Amino acid sequence: MIDVSIPQFKQIESVDEKAYTVFVIEVCAAGRRHTLEKRYSELHALHRELKKSYLTPEFPPKRVRNWNPKVLEQRRRGLETYLQGLIHQDILPKILLDFLEINMATQLGYEEIDGISGDRNKTSHQPVLSFSADSFLHPSQKGGLPDIVVVGVSQALDLNLQ
Repeated sequence: MIDVSIPQFKQIESVDEKAYTVFVIEVCAAGRRHTLEKRYSELHALHRELKKSYLTPEFPPKRVRNWNPKVLEQRRRGLETYLQGLIHQDILPKILLDFLEINMATQLGYEEIDGISGDRNKTSHQPVLSFSADSFLHPSQKGGLPDIVVVGVSQALDLNLQ
């Protein structure tokens, strides 16, 4: 289960840029909790990307640039409702999990899952046998090996099908 909340927002003052607001997002997944700081524009970019392929809840509008704490608190509540609406859907898109920095492999308690982590050199075993194609969907051409099951059954039943 994943739980998301936005308990607060902060004003960030920077020498290089104008002051801006970040929303502190608390994420709890599989008993592990971490926090993120995201700007409204990052959340809005996530929304634009998600709505291309998924049904999304209503995204809270950005009214005029207003540093009024009452307006920011209203926006914080709207964004929290939006994120909670996203995580309570049946399908959690990978882009949402990436945005919330949730790695399902580590959240499930696995350090390494082949195919998710991308590092195949750390697996403890090597493949024993592999197939280039499904022999039932793509039967071999003439001149291949005989079907030993059919031959064995026909010999057992004395049908002489060869």
